[in-house]
Amino acid sequence: MKALKKIYDDNKDSLVIDPSLYARYNVKQGLRNENGTGVKVGLTRICDVVGYQMVHGQKVNKEGKLIFRNQSIQDLVNLPNAYEQTAYLLIFGKLPSELELLIFHDTLTHISRTDLIDETYQTKNILNALQIEVLKLYGTDPNPDTDSLESRMIRGITVLASMPLFVFSNYHHMKITQYPYPDKSFAENILCLHRQSNKVTKQEVDTLNTLLVLHADHGGGNNSTFANVVISSTGTDIYSCISASIGSLKGPRHGGANAKVFEQFQYIFEHEGVTTDPDKLYQIAVRLLNRDYYDRSGLIYGVGHAVYTLSDPRAVAIKEASRKLAIEKGRLMEFECLEAFEKAALKAMKDIKGIETCVNVDFYSGFTYSMLGFDSTLFTPLFCMARCAGWVAHHLENRQNNRKLIRPSNVYIG
Repeated sequence: MKALKKIYDDNKDSLVIDPSLYARYNVKQGLRNENGTGVKVGLTRICDVVGYQMVHGQKVNKEGKLIFRNQSIQDLVNLPNAYEQTAYLLIFGKLPSELELLIFHDTLTHISRTDLIDETYQTKNILNALQIEVLKLYGTDPNPDTDSLESRMIRGITVLASMPLFVFSNYHHMKITQYPYPDKSFAENILCLHRQSNKVTKQEVDTLNTLLVLHADHGGGNNSTFANVVISSTGTDIYSCISASIGSLKGPRHGGANAKVFEQFQYIFEHEGVTTDPDKLYQIAVRLLNRDYYDRSGLIYGVGHAVYTLSDPRAVAIKEASRKLAIEKGRLMEFECLEAFEKAALKAMKDIKGIETCVNVDFYSGFTYSMLGFDSTLFTPLFCMARCAGWVAHHLENRQNNRKLIRPSNVYIG
């Protein structure tokens, strides 16, 4: 291996591409246009992510909106059994009737997974273990490659229902084959699986429901959903597509950001104390941007978004849920520190970078997960459980409406 490494080191200059060539050949890096908007690659009826509008060719910022099937997330988070209703909405295109919700709830919480392995995986990352478990479903499925939409839908919902069992079996190093309280909500069962007890409060359940709804989907262009769509265009099975989505979400620039934000705040609490002093927090934000604090990356984690400009509606919703939970948990001072830092960070971004932006969903979500008792290794797996509903919905939509193989091209510059 050392010999191979030396060969690579001796020849790695041949892999370098002059950054100026991307503009010269009009290649859209990251599938982003020069003005920051996304390159249009598909049509969807599932989700709309709104952060700006184009007026006479100019990008005009506006308050953020997140729409699932013509329903605002601000309305969805207030529904009873909010996540089940949202997942049903995404997959089936409408909110469920009372009977339809009961059927869907029973499908999610009465599932049994006797095919779980007993031993702990060697991988230290739960998401890798989750990929393995999802792919195992292919091996136990008698007809895994059946290409009807109905069979893909049933398999997708089976994966969605199995996700918490997979995650907490790995987390607790034990085989959990069924939900402990199948008559309770999906969100409450997740809390009970984690705690191995039924001691949860209504505010905790409401807060987790909010988090799950906010993470359930974010349009067909987010990285993990787009990975799903690209792979599904080959006609492969839904297990492979969802496993690929999990791999995408594992990346720190997509799903792992919540843990990084939480780590950043833990560093501030440890070194500066829990403070709401605007001047002190502003100086911290300036030092972060100047690569003189924390990990010296020049980033303020949790600030800014590729689409949202004036506000991220997910951050607005979780902020309010987080405040209520912080009061119940006696952690209001920490919440108020985050709230004060939000203002300081946005001011620093404008003063130092000349950018008017907003905090994103990750700014408050990690802290909120921590108040629910989850450690940072579970933040992204929880995101994954929620987002699976969106993955299934987009997979079905694309298999129904776009059977073309996704196959873009590169420009050869050798």
